[in-house]
Amino acid sequence: MNRTVIRRTLSAALAAALAWTCLQFASPAQAQAVNVARSATASASYTSSWESVAAVNDGIEPPSSNDTQNPRWGTWPQTGAQWVQLTWNSPVTVSSSDLYFFDDSYNSGPGGVRVPASWRIEYLNNGAWTAVSGASAYGVNANAYNHTDFNAVTTTALRAVLQSGAASVGVLEWKVWGSGSATQAGNPIVRNIYTADPATLVVGDTMYLFTGRDEAAAGQQSFVMDEWHAFSSTAPDNDPATWTAHGARLSLSTFAWAGANAWASEVVRGPDGRYYWFVSVDGATDNGWMNIGVAVSDNPLGPYVDAIGGPLISDSTPNSSALNIDPTVFIDDDGQIYLYWGSYWQPRMAKLNQNMTSLASAVTTPTGLADFWEAPWMFKRNGVYYMAYASNGGSGCVTSSSYACIRYATASNPAGPWTHRGVVLGQVTSTTNHPAIEQFNGQWWMVYHTADAPGGGNFRRSVAIDPLYFNADGTMQQVVQTRGGA
Repeated sequence: MNRTVIRRTLSAALAAALAWTCLQFASPAQAQAVNVARSATASASYTSSWESVAAVNDGIEPPSSNDTQNPRWGTWPQTGAQWVQLTWNSPVTVSSSDLYFFDDSYNSGPGGVRVPASWRIEYLNNGAWTAVSGASAYGVNANAYNHTDFNAVTTTALRAVLQSGAASVGVLEWKVWGSGSATQAGNPIVRNIYTADPATLVVGDTMYLFTGRDEAAAGQQSFVMDEWHAFSSTAPDNDPATWTAHGARLSLSTFAWAGANAWASEVVRGPDGRYYWFVSVDGATDNGWMNIGVAVSDNPLGPYVDAIGGPLISDSTPNSSALNIDPTVFIDDDGQIYLYWGSYWQPRMAKLNQNMTSLASAVTTPTGLADFWEAPWMFKRNGVYYMAYASNGGSGCVTSSSYACIRYATASNPAGPWTHRGVVLGQVTSTTNHPAIEQFNGQWWMVYHTADAPGGGNFRRSVAIDPLYFNADGTMQQVVQTRGGA
């Protein structure tokens, strides 16, 4: 099988995996609401010792009611009236929900947990539990979300009371739609558009954030990305109010040779003081699929122009990756410039010339990046080189290979070899992930993307940012993901 066929086969496999996980999108009625369940703390009347009540609002889409891959909440062997509860630190106003039952009778399961005979939603009302009024339906379907509209209530706690029928009961995922906790200060940091694949750059007293823009329609199971956007902050935080949007600063139209797919990118200040925007794009004229191009500007916010007039990295580049995307550029203290990129388990590296637009070495395959999938991000701290990257397998990473965590490795040389150190960011709510790690005024930050914005999904992602901390030995602590000020 030749290289082009391999690339196409892998592409089709990835698209199929992503489509398989894209089972649920917000309905039009939910488009202006937020899934506030994501910022609540879950509790329950009873939880089997091998199950987890935290599963009910972890954001992971169930593939079926008998989900054997992901965490679940179940009450076996307890029966009767059982409840699962969501509690918020501050009041929320909610008016609908989607509840996905756990039922292990499917796919030849034992059937110890089944859909309930009946159920209802209650809210905490002046210290007393009160059934919501105007409930549209309390469906008991398996392998699907059961949607319920009800008269809006403002509360700090909601619970679903499940009356068992043939067996014990359980829930895989509970979405509650409304406003309040998840619309206060907190991730995601951009909510008026969908953003993905973050990259950061600090210039003076300002941190710049560069992202792609997801423009897929609700329910569309493919990437639609034509432009890159920029944001800035002099006090980075996960409060959206701290970020200034500068709109689209680069688009596919900048590159006459580009055809589609404005994917992951990074902006770097070159030795000449100008700003170079390395981008992943689909070439329209070279019979390739994805390439790495470069745009240049005198200002981090542009305007940018094509710096080469063609791709820097393409399928014709010897030893290029099966998918040439996700560039990260690092300039060492001695002035040497390194370019890393790659996907489909194939990281690649090459040195760049001082002009930032041509290779100064052959393309090599770095070693030691255990369970690498894609999206490398390189930086240096206290003389140690760090490489963070997306991984879709290995211990402590994901519940399904369709998702990604962020692993990292360290080296004493920017060309490697690398030593794997562990997971620095766990699985997020979108299937893909892309890290950017930056220090600003002494604080380190992890920037990534999720599917947590209203109406979000695997092709409608949103950038988030959380603090990153290092241990005394230089290893990184796993980042605590926050949502909606939680």
